[in-house]
Amino acid sequence: MGGCLASSPSQPTPGQEEEAEAFLASRSPRCVAFQSQQQQNVKRLYLCYDASGSCRLLRLNGEDVTNPYTRFYMEEPSANEKHDGLVHIRCCYDNRYWAVQQHVHDGSWFVGATDEAEEDLSRPTSTLFRTTLVQPSGCIRLLHVHLNKFVCLPTGPDTIIKLEAVNLSFHEGGEQDNIACTYTVHDLSQNFVLPRYVAFKGDNGKYLRPRHVERHDYLQFSGPKKEDKAVLNTIHPNDDGTFRVRSNYVGKFWRRSPNWIWADSNGDATDSNSDTLFRAIRLSSAGGFFLALQNLGNCFLCKRLTTEGKRNCLNAGTPTITADARLELEEAIVSREIYNVVFDLSKPRIYGRSAVTMDATSASNSTTSNSTAKLALECKEREKRTWHSSVTLKLDGVTTLIRAGVPVIIAHGSVEISSEFNGLYSWGSPEEKTVQVSYEVSVPPKTRVTVASTATKASCDVPFSYTQRDTLVDGKEVTYNMDDGLYTGVNCYDFKHVTSEESM
Repeated sequence: MGGCLASSPSQPTPGQEEEAEAFLASRSPRCVAFQSQQQQNVKRLYLCYDASGSCRLLRLNGEDVTNPYTRFYMEEPSANEKHDGLVHIRCCYDNRYWAVQQHVHDGSWFVGATDEAEEDLSRPTSTLFRTTLVQPSGCIRLLHVHLNKFVCLPTGPDTIIKLEAVNLSFHEGGEQDNIACTYTVHDLSQNFVLPRYVAFKGDNGKYLRPRHVERHDYLQFSGPKKEDKAVLNTIHPNDDGTFRVRSNYVGKFWRRSPNWIWADSNGDATDSNSDTLFRAIRLSSAGGFFLALQNLGNCFLCKRLTTEGKRNCLNAGTPTITADARLELEEAIVSREIYNVVFDLSKPRIYGRSAVTMDATSASNSTTSNSTAKLALECKEREKRTWHSSVTLKLDGVTTLIRAGVPVIIAHGSVEISSEFNGLYSWGSPEEKTVQVSYEVSVPPKTRVTVASTATKASCDVPFSYTQRDTLVDGKEVTYNMDDGLYTGVNCYDFKHVTSEESM
């Protein structure tokens, strides 16, 4: 896996400790997976729920880092010298933060979740953890600062057998408990999940496509447009974030031989041949989505190369990211439809509450009898709603039709589905609208009534699953189910109205 900060304690890699220190010192949120150092166990922390579905737990039964349940973000707190070396940890699935919770039946502590980060170290609701390196492995321990206990897994002679069924909890963590309290941190910041159907464009502006040269199917940057069905490739991801690439045009997987990349492998998507394995490295860019491809057979990057009678062909032959190793990734999709959206309303995250005031509005009655008036109150704050994926990339340039409900925060801070959005949508882009609230007021004779209104504004994050139907550049339709959706919305609720009367 790319970005693994530590291997097993018995075999630390050179420079591993320095790499781990640099990783922990970085201030931007880092996407990670946690792997326990329990002997004989290679599984990762995984977000799950108890049998009732109401209690959120972390257990060591995760295998696949390409799903949101095994991914977490380590976040720096606000700039404060008292917080040096401290982090918040939130889950990729629902964006909720690790927090201390207590079992009702025995009073023991376990790792639960809360909607908002808390940086007051004197409060039991604090979400700050201290990360400390364990030498010489480069693994880490996580200490809840307020509780002064380590995040751990239970120990005992039958631990390995029961490990997948026990909850991540807190313990004093003496030296004898190092194994139970230490974790390998896998850096997934550059380990993203590629779209399933893709095309690669080189720095010469041409798309990668198979070209039969000297009895082999080389991959040449010669395709003039994405709509050419020969540029279509299918990504086959592995649990560790690596992947294989299958050329749909020739029906075979990419393979390094000796350093040229040929589309000639008959092995299936589970073939363990490292020459058919790749890893993507995301590159910064002002426009488009650029990456470099690393072949795991020789750990070199792939680039466009002209030599030995081959022109502009893909070759795994550079140790650094050169201009001809920069590839632009595009989805080989003509259109997309998102439907069957199912929101997980069991534990939505509600955060960022603030009070808002609406402009006062008046209604006058100059007659001698009572009347009623319906006032339109406009909120200064705009509502926002965004549907996006927490793991899988969806790139610009694909026309997307979405049919999905719109979660909103209602009175008392709960979330419900209020309406449905049905139309074209740029995936991951916020939809905004101005909010107007109607309020009916009784107006006595010869009186002006003024209504002043307030409300609460907040944000919510709601995970969802969905069905995705893609029409490929070769005309085929493919449908598959996804579970990495995350809706983010901002709206006002709990409207309160105060009326005042003035004689005319």
